[in-house]
Amino acid sequence: MSLKNNFNFAAYDDNSNQLSEEEFLLKNIEIAKRALDTAYSNFDIVTDPELIDSCIYEVKAMQLKYEYLINQAKQMNIIAKIQ
Repeated sequence: MSLKNNFNFAAYDDNSNQLSEEEFLLKNIEIAKRALDTAYSNFDIVTDPELIDSCIYEVKAMQLKYEYLINQAKQMNIIAKIQ
């Protein structure tokens, strides 16, 4: 099954060109990394106990998604520098 069927983060580039499977995966890794960084930032600033719980779940969910995408890249032998 194609990753494009599982994730709909970024199937197209900024010029509406459809991405290759590798480009699609790398783009989604970048998006997942930014989402994970945002989740960590949110966790650092919230003080309400319910929001803290919410942030913990969000961080865990983003970690799992990011790890999944990294593992997919490893299986496809994709090597790239992710910032």
